[in-house]
Amino acid sequence: MGIFKDFFGTLKIAGSNVRKFMFCVFLNGVIMSAIQVMLGIHYKNIGMTEDVIGTLMALKTFGSAIGALFAVVIIQTFGTKRSLIGAFITMALTGFCYVNMTNSMLIMQVTSLIFGIAQVVFTVSQAPFYKNNSDERTAVTIFSVSFVLGNLAMFTGSYVFGYLSDFFAARGGELFGSRMTLNIGFALMLLAPLAIFRIDFGNEKHDGKPKLPRLQDYANAMNHDSWLYLLKKALIGLGAGLVIPYFSVYIKYSLNVSDAVVGSIIAFSQVGTVLGGLLIPTLSRKFGRVRMAIFCQLISIPFLWSISMTQGVLMMAISFMCRNGFMNMTSPLLQTMEMDLIAPENRTIMSSMATLADSLFRALGTQLGGILMVRISYEFPYYITILTYLASTFVIYWVFGRNKKYSELH
Repeated sequence: MGIFKDFFGTLKIAGSNVRKFMFCVFLNGVIMSAIQVMLGIHYKNIGMTEDVIGTLMALKTFGSAIGALFAVVIIQTFGTKRSLIGAFITMALTGFCYVNMTNSMLIMQVTSLIFGIAQVVFTVSQAPFYKNNSDERTAVTIFSVSFVLGNLAMFTGSYVFGYLSDFFAARGGELFGSRMTLNIGFALMLLAPLAIFRIDFGNEKHDGKPKLPRLQDYANAMNHDSWLYLLKKALIGLGAGLVIPYFSVYIKYSLNVSDAVVGSIIAFSQVGTVLGGLLIPTLSRKFGRVRMAIFCQLISIPFLWSISMTQGVLMMAISFMCRNGFMNMTSPLLQTMEMDLIAPENRTIMSSMATLADSLFRALGTQLGGILMVRISYEFPYYITILTYLASTFVIYWVFGRNKKYSELH
C-alpha cells in the first residue's frame, strides 16, 4: 500500500504543470504502443520483408538521431510549448502518411524520417522538465511516476489496439485492420497539443530566430563522465534496435498467433515494467541507484535469452514480462543520474546528446536486425543484444559505481 500511496501522493504534490505533462506522456505511450504492436505487422500485411521493414523503421529512428542534434535549437528558438505542440501535430500528420501512402516508398521513407525528428523533441524535453520541477528528494519518484504512467499507457494501448486490429480485420481483412488501428492511434495524438497549451514552462528565453548548433557548444557542455555515459546509451541503443522493433513480428510469425494475442503478450510484458517502476524508488533508497541499475540490467539478460528460444505463448509472455520489467525499471534511475552528470544549464544538451547516441545506434541496430533475421534467423540478433547489454552494464559501473559522488546517491 505504501508504494501506491507514494505514487498517488507524488501526483498530488507534483503540481498541475507536471500532471499535464504526464498526461502527454501517457497519451504518447498509448500511440507508441500502437506503433510497436501494429507497424511491423502492417508492413508485413503489405508484403514487405524484414530487411525492407528494417530500413523504414531505421529511418524513423535515424530521424530521432537527427532530431536529437537539433532539438535543443528548436526548443531554444521557439520555446518548449510551441516546439512540443508542433512536434505532436507533425507526428500525427506524418504517421498518417507512412501508413496510408504505401504506394510510394519515397513518401514512406521521408515521412518516417520526419516522424522520428518530431518525436525526439518530446523525448529530449522530458528529463530537463522533470528535473527542473523537482528537488533531490522527489526527483527519482517523479521520474518513476512518469515512467509508470508511460508503461501503463503501453499496457493499455498494446492490449486495446491488438483486439481493435482483429475487430477491423474481421470486417475488411488484415491490411484494413492494421491500417485502421494505426490511423486511430495517430488521430488520438492530436489531443496532446491541447494539454501542452495549458502548461506553464516558465520564463524561457527565445526570440524565434533559429540558431544553428555549434559543435563547440556541445563539447563545452560535456565532461569526461558524460562522454563515457554516451557509450552506454550507444550500446543499449544498438542492442535494443536489433530486437525491439521486431518484437510483434517475431511473436506473430514464430508462434503463428493473431494480432490480439500479440497485443496481449506485449501488454502483459508491461505489467513487469509497471511493477518495477512502482518499486524502484523504494529499492533505490534502500540499496542505492547504481547497485539497482546494475543488478536489474544483469538479471534481465537470462530472460532476453529465453525469448529467443522457441516456446509456447505462456512462457513467451512470462519471459517478455520479466525482461521488460528488470531492464526498463532502470530508466528512472539512469535518467536522474544522467542529469546529475552535468551542470543544470546544460541539461537539455545532455538529454539531446544521450538521445542522439541512443537513436543513432538504435537505427543501425534496426537495419542490421532486419538483415540478420532474413539471412540467418529470427533468433540470432538476440545473442548480439545480450553482449551489448553486458557491455553497457560495465560502463554504468565504470561511470557511476567507481565514483562516490554518484554511487552514494539514493
